[in-house]
Amino acid sequence: MTEPEPITDRPRFRVAIAGGGIVGLDHAAAYGAQPDAELVAVLGRDAERTAAVADRLGVRAYTDLDDLLKTERLDALSVCTPTATHRPVVEAAAVAGIHILLEKPMATTVDDCDAIDRVCRAAGVVLMLGFTHRFHPELLEARRRIAAGEIGPPGLAQDVFTFGEHGPWPDWYYDRATSGGGELMHDAVHMVDRLAWLLDDPIVEVYGRTTSYARGLSGVEDGGVATLAFGAGAIGSIFVNEASYPLHRDAETVPMPGRMELEIHGPRGTIRYRTWHELVIDVAGQATVRLVRDRPGAEMAAEIRAFLDAVRARRAPPVGAAEGRRGIAVVQSIYESERRHRPILVDELFPVPADLA
Repeated sequence: MTEPEPITDRPRFRVAIAGGGIVGLDHAAAYGAQPDAELVAVLGRDAERTAAVADRLGVRAYTDLDDLLKTERLDALSVCTPTATHRPVVEAAAVAGIHILLEKPMATTVDDCDAIDRVCRAAGVVLMLGFTHRFHPELLEARRRIAAGEIGPPGLAQDVFTFGEHGPWPDWYYDRATSGGGELMHDAVHMVDRLAWLLDDPIVEVYGRTTSYARGLSGVEDGGVATLAFGAGAIGSIFVNEASYPLHRDAETVPMPGRMELEIHGPRGTIRYRTWHELVIDVAGQATVRLVRDRPGAEMAAEIRAFLDAVRARRAPPVGAAEGRRGIAVVQSIYESERRHRPILVDELFPVPADLA
């Protein structure tokens, strides 16, 4: 395999976005905030809609991936397409020597995650996963304090995502063949990733159930709960819900109405984060620390910056294939737990192949 062209000294990266939906537009805005990135193209399935998005962004429109890769001299590609398309899009881009920022969830199956990892390794390109919650300044502060031992060894954790309608989701969200699942895939994958990252400890066992109580969906869930066991002994839970009606919005800085809140408890204190709004830290014998966000966050821009820095330095990104695979392994283990009506050990169900360990 030919090594990708060195770009360490190139003043600006030429970037395209695959997928011109909600998240793709977020990526476009974040690239626009980077002085060393030039967005040159957008790829989409619908010609008319893609042309409209491209016109809005001032870039060229493509509906064929091969045409994009042959025509544009790209350094990087943000992949924001339906989950089932992630593997073929990434494989084609990687073989072309293009570095990839891949939106979560990584793929619909763990096998596809492994295939994505292998092709990027073989091509020598940077592959970063788009877990924006790792770039929330409040969560970075929470992780720092946990690592410093302020609350003691974490023993109990929970994460709640419950939100109401704030705009139409695309139809593919509710098609298991395209999405790989419902709310567990779309949102709980954030939850299991951010909890494991905050505790710096993998989730090793799960037990869960799902429901389609609100919309009467067939094949995918609009809600679910699961208990989690972490490698060092902590236990936790996740609760994910997509209501069919609007809910209360914490503040103008919060992009979606509802409750997105986590708690982590140790023997000496508690950390609580109301997503996009407020971080509260209570440690025994100390005054409560309260950090309130007073303006919309820039976590997507921070994520894009970290990706470009990894590409420029040709170093491992802060969120790589192993983290993306783990999220899918945990979520798929929850689905399997429901099918078998018992707890599931993640590494027994989805052992990491020797060539990727």
